Amino acid sequence: MPESEKQLRAPRPPAIHTHFSKSENQNVIDNSTSTSSTSRKHEIPRKTRMIQLKWQWPSSLAWVPANWSWMKIRLALRCAIAAWISSVLFVIPAVQVWIGQASFLLLIAAFLSPPIDPFLAVLEREVLISLFVAATWAFACLGMFLANLARTNLDTSVSIQTALFSNGQYVEAAPSAILAIFIFIGTAILLYIRVHQGPGPYLFATLFSCICLITNLTTAVLVPYPYYVLGRAIFIPLVFHSIISILASIILFPESLSNNFTKRVAAVFTPLQKATAIHLTLLRTTPGGDCVEEFKRHIDSLAGVVAQSEAALGPLAQAARLLPSEVVYSRYSPRDWRPLQDLARRVAVRANGMSIYFTLIDPTRERFPITPATTRPGTPAGTSPSTPVERHSEPPHHHHLSNLLHRAHLHNSNRFHHRASSSYGNRHTSHAPVGVFESQRYLDLEAHVWHDPRTESHTTQTHNLLQESCTPLLEQCQSATACLQSWFAGAAARDGTSWRLVKGILSSALLSTAAQIERRENAKQLEWEKRVSEIRSVREKLEEELIRFRTVARMNVVKPYTDALDPVDSPISAEDSNHWNYEYNQLPSHRYLFNCYVYQYHLMRFADMLGELLDHVIRLETRPERRHRRVWTPKFHNLASVTVFLEWIKGVWTDNDNVGRSASSGAEGEEGEEEDPDRVQHVDRDRRRDVELDELSDETRVGNGVVGDEEDNMYGMGLPYPKRRDPDALPPSNVAELMGRWTYKRIVGLTTGNALYAVKAGVLTTLMCIPFFIPGSAQFAYNNRFLWGIVMAQLTSARFRGDTTFGFLTRIFSTFLGGGVGLCIYVRRRRSIKRLRTHSEPFSQLYIPGPPMRILIFFVTTVLVIGYSYQDQFQALPSSPGVGWSVAWRRFLLVACGVFAAFIFSFFPPAFTLRRYQRTALATTCAELGVIYCAVLSLPYSSSLGQGGGNTNDTSNGDLGKQTLGHSEETHAIVARLIAIRSKLGRLKTGKVNVKYEISLRGKWPEERYHTLFDLQMQISYSLSHLLSVIEHLEPAWTRALLSRTRFTDPNFQGDVLAVISMISTSLRTGSPLPQITPCPLVDRFMLKYHGLNVIHKEAEEDYGLPRTLTRETLENEQYLMFCVGVSTAFGIVSRLDRLMVAAKEIVGEQYHIQGIGFGGFGSVTTKREGVPLGSRTSTRM
Repeated sequence: MPESEKQLRAPRPPAIHTHFSKSENQNVIDNSTSTSSTSRKHEIPRKTRMIQLKWQWPSSLAWVPANWSWMKIRLALRCAIAAWISSVLFVIPAVQVWIGQASFLLLIAAFLSPPIDPFLAVLEREVLISLFVAATWAFACLGMFLANLARTNLDTSVSIQTALFSNGQYVEAAPSAILAIFIFIGTAILLYIRVHQGPGPYLFATLFSCICLITNLTTAVLVPYPYYVLGRAIFIPLVFHSIISILASIILFPESLSNNFTKRVAAVFTPLQKATAIHLTLLRTTPGGDCVEEFKRHIDSLAGVVAQSEAALGPLAQAARLLPSEVVYSRYSPRDWRPLQDLARRVAVRANGMSIYFTLIDPTRERFPITPATTRPGTPAGTSPSTPVERHSEPPHHHHLSNLLHRAHLHNSNRFHHRASSSYGNRHTSHAPVGVFESQRYLDLEAHVWHDPRTESHTTQTHNLLQESCTPLLEQCQSATACLQSWFAGAAARDGTSWRLVKGILSSALLSTAAQIERRENAKQLEWEKRVSEIRSVREKLEEELIRFRTVARMNVVKPYTDALDPVDSPISAEDSNHWNYEYNQLPSHRYLFNCYVYQYHLMRFADMLGELLDHVIRLETRPERRHRRVWTPKFHNLASVTVFLEWIKGVWTDNDNVGRSASSGAEGEEGEEEDPDRVQHVDRDRRRDVELDELSDETRVGNGVVGDEEDNMYGMGLPYPKRRDPDALPPSNVAELMGRWTYKRIVGLTTGNALYAVKAGVLTTLMCIPFFIPGSAQFAYNNRFLWGIVMAQLTSARFRGDTTFGFLTRIFSTFLGGGVGLCIYVRRRRSIKRLRTHSEPFSQLYIPGPPMRILIFFVTTVLVIGYSYQDQFQALPSSPGVGWSVAWRRFLLVACGVFAAFIFSFFPPAFTLRRYQRTALATTCAELGVIYCAVLSLPYSSSLGQGGGNTNDTSNGDLGKQTLGHSEETHAIVARLIAIRSKLGRLKTGKVNVKYEISLRGKWPEERYHTLFDLQMQISYSLSHLLSVIEHLEPAWTRALLSRTRFTDPNFQGDVLAVISMISTSLRTGSPLPQITPCPLVDRFMLKYHGLNVIHKEAEEDYGLPRTLTRETLENEQYLMFCVGVSTAFGIVSRLDRLMVAAKEIVGEQYHIQGIGFGGFGSVTTKREGVPLGSRTSTRM
């Protein structure tokens, strides 16, 4: 189903209030605040409103008022107090001496790992830090032990101070070699874990572990005996930091994961509330005439707010990850919130589907390049074709693929001729145009099939009818979204946070009388009754309006077609419909009705899901055991539950869902997850394999996940018949071959991208440690803190050269600024250093915009300069780097050396580039879309449908043929795959910003061409979601009729479709050019037989028990509506595959040219065009 081409390409759209009048803004505000007073007072603090009225913030500081809310201020206060406690411990001499020489790590860890998350997330992160550092310390002790066995000059009488400043006297070759091997192995393991897990709780655990590893093993070279307590200097400060962070998350403004989850659910509905207001405005706006610019502006705003809602699903998934393990004192169980994640995803997808209609009728969308000029957008030019093609008399939809096809063709051709005529023409080459064969086919379809001179009038008429039918239901949806957003936003306040509960209990026990307590309870009861009454009222009105819409209101859009029928409602036969005289009878094309049906279908599904959410909220509010707070803990009902829970615990520690602040902003230049481009991550855990305990129904369900050999399923989707084969070996026939195959797989696994990167980083680290292993330079390296440069080289080293280059530039810049700021602060406040971190720094660190690593490096460098300077001034320590300027310049020089070494080493083989990663990952997602496409089409013939459908022509089955597919394990697996693909595409789109940092002699990266691939694959994934929804709700007879009309059950057509998907994926993966002549355009084959408004073609032998002729009852049947939406969605998928083929050709090029085929010579497939000027493109959108 087609969406706007520019929907994902456009940058963040302007704020929505710039497109509304003052009255419309007031309506949106009034609707969003029409809930209980208890939730309104938490939306905009009074102090914030006063600041906004009195002071106009400059653009560079716009992030301050945007984050100036009590919810965010209290998090900054928590981090500031925790950092202040760390700084107090740091300046106490006795504590500083006991902690050790690296006590400044208290300050650094306070910045790198602040207690900003709920308690359980903080506990997970801090426990990981402690465990990783302890394991690294143990690993280093093992290296010291083995190195000591090889030492010839063993002298335990030498003090540690003497050994550290012995000018390398005790450095030996054999122990140094052993320690170098341990540095290599430890670094490779730690950096492999970091790159495999990506940003999240493992990031800082591996960072501190690298510091511990390098510090221990490089210092051990200088000591003539195994000094195992070296790791204590790193471990003890981090343990202190972990204790402070955990206690701060418990005591200082504590927040549960459940409260955090409800706030993020509210963040999903906040944009949807705005989106419903824009929908009402768009329906009231005429899509043409003088309202064209306004209409386009509202479409852009709608695309922006829907994208914001979809973006909020990522943080929602992060918050849901730890919910099952939470122990909380609350009204609601953490498991009460689990169904909301799935419902929120479905609501966001339906919101995306609702926006499709407006992109279909947008009069300002891109036009065909050679279309004659018009007086205003949307005005058709030319006349209707005089000789329409028989089998293409009328297409089912609009589309403008030819715009994409010819834009590159004409642009490249014009550029080629321009360069040839210039003086530099002989120095430059131009790409030959691609997709010319497809362009010629689409030119034919444009001129002879998709032209309608009455497009504007028909669109306006159906748009007005759609507005009349959908406005009441949309208004109720707007009220429902406002109610849900307000309820979720105020859930934490009503439930009460821990510090408020303690305050209330103490005040009740010490200050309140029995009468006051009773009055307070009565007030709470009245407030609860009012809240429940409001929610029930909204639910009842939504249900009533939805029923009226399904039975009466939605029939408005059918009026132009029913009026064209005879007064006695005589049916239109298939033959008459196929040869309808459009000039005299004025029957509008079915595409206008299909467009309206698309909007109505998604609106009904949107209202249904809002109703489900409201029902869930009502159950939460009214269930007796949810009326009072209690302690909720994970429950184990049987052995299977315990087993699944243990598997989940394993998944918590081994899997990652981009949890962490460093993965949330998506700013330019941000270092994202370095994942495997040959697979789609985070799939199996969404397959309902865990225990789902519904506290509201007291039922426990254990999913039946598909588990098997990875070779026996295609990209993770379990299919019954196709299996991948090893092209170089037969299946194992004995135990020896089976073991050999297993060993081969494990060895090959070590040659993957992440493993090779880890080995390369280990080599770099070992090489940079060589000065410690040479007697002449060991003392110099130790005195001047060479380990700073080594650790920074480890942190800068990334799998892809673009990320390494970005890290090289940003770390030099941030270190320079941080060193300068730290030096200035120390010189200015050297006598009051304990007050340096108690004010605005935590707030700035948490909320200032920009790449997280750049901000962290700046603050860490600032604190390191201050900490070392204070430590050297008030505590005599060996090998201190100095005070003030001495620390600052040495830090900057060593960081510059380390990051430059990582930058240079990124060019050595094996070298990985983001360019290749992007192309390979897009090939993987394309192949995965093909798997899901097959799974969706196989769904009607699965066991689930067989249980409910059976033979639809067998009358003995009664109502068996009327049972819909509904939700099943197969549908949940497909939905999980679609979510995983969209997540991967989103990460790819975010990660491509660092491609510009890659230095390449081949030329610029074709960013726009890859952006087109991103957009098309994302649109196909949404179209597959819409098709899945239609199949779920269609009765089996209608489903089979849909598959028959769309040729999805035709092996010849499916062979072409799958061949196109396979060719695109293979060419992107290998970089091989595509054939010039392919099965594309698939749309031509898709429209092999024209149906029009009819369900069954006149020549079809099977009718599945459905009417062959068109009647009023058929037009008004809801199953017919979903059937039409399915046809539209199928056309959108097929047409986007055509566009995807051309976009792939733009990247890899073409081969296998055959002269004369498809261009007007022998074998041409063009049709008669004499006397037919090219008309308006308004009928080619879908």
